[in-house]
Amino acid sequence: MADSRVDPSAPTAAPDDALQRYDARDETVIGSNIGGWPVEVEPFRDERFRSLYHRLQYWALRGAQGGALALPGPLREGVVRGVAALGKTFDARHTGAARRFIGAALPGASPGEVERLVKESWRHLMRVALVSEGVDRHVKGHRLADHYEVHMHPDAARVLEERRGSLLITGHMGHWEASCPGVTALGFTPVYAIGKAPRNDFVAQQIQRMREGQGMRLISRYGAMQAVPQAVRAGANVGMLMDHRPRQKPIIAPFFGRPAGCDRSAGVLIRRVRAPLVFYGCYGIPGDDPLKSWRFELRFTRVIFPEDLAGLGPVEVATRVNQELERLLLHRPEQVFWLHDRFKGAPEPGAD
Repeated sequence: MADSRVDPSAPTAAPDDALQRYDARDETVIGSNIGGWPVEVEPFRDERFRSLYHRLQYWALRGAQGGALALPGPLREGVVRGVAALGKTFDARHTGAARRFIGAALPGASPGEVERLVKESWRHLMRVALVSEGVDRHVKGHRLADHYEVHMHPDAARVLEERRGSLLITGHMGHWEASCPGVTALGFTPVYAIGKAPRNDFVAQQIQRMREGQGMRLISRYGAMQAVPQAVRAGANVGMLMDHRPRQKPIIAPFFGRPAGCDRSAGVLIRRVRAPLVFYGCYGIPGDDPLKSWRFELRFTRVIFPEDLAGLGPVEVATRVNQELERLLLHRPEQVFWLHDRFKGAPEPGAD
């Protein structure tokens, strides 16, 4: 993607020259946690949603993903583009949200460029769904270097070497569903992740099986306040997706120059745990179809240490986190999930 789309003078768009190529020749993607789990957590599920309808929905989802993956490359890409075109045309709410989000993130983008990124966002969503279904069978058991290019900030390398507990912060950019095997193979173990079980218990159980097969145990967001501090104190790492819009009691902090709702409980958790915040993204490699090569780029871009946040309030913590997430999102704008309404419910810019 041409560099002209991002203002090189903007702090959030500045290239990170401090990253170093990580030599991953000897690591193997084992796909399991061989060291045990220091903290036991409740199963990641929601038994309220397990009717016959939910079972049929689960089978349909798995069948669609598996069927699309089995198609030859050109046919599979045709399906991706066709479904994405339907979504862009008929889901006006998410398409409009993407236009607003892109406009805030890339204010200098032309209308044509905005539309191109909206279209790419829909296509990328389809590809993420297929990668999440196939990453296990194509990556596990292989050398890390066969499937991941790793670029790491020296501070992140130090956190990894010291085997200290950390919070692994990322967002809905690139192929976040493909990051787990690479993160665990690098040695960020044991690793947990905070999530909310979907409203389909069969899907939730499949996600739990998949994640544990990749070496990650899921923590329900409803039990995170108790489980996460215990896990980090025991030397574990905990993954968090931090670019979503919370639905309840948000705090308002700037995101791409606009007021945006941010998760209040996440800010409280960050201050309570007092662990390094390791920011990373997992991306498809430009010009390379991940559904053919199953190759990805892992970038560990920044570490914010607990002392860097000392004395800061929830809004200031959220602002620091948002600044790093902006950098991750702008690394590959064509691989960002722009479709969620990031600014809904927040004050308009300039409002009192």
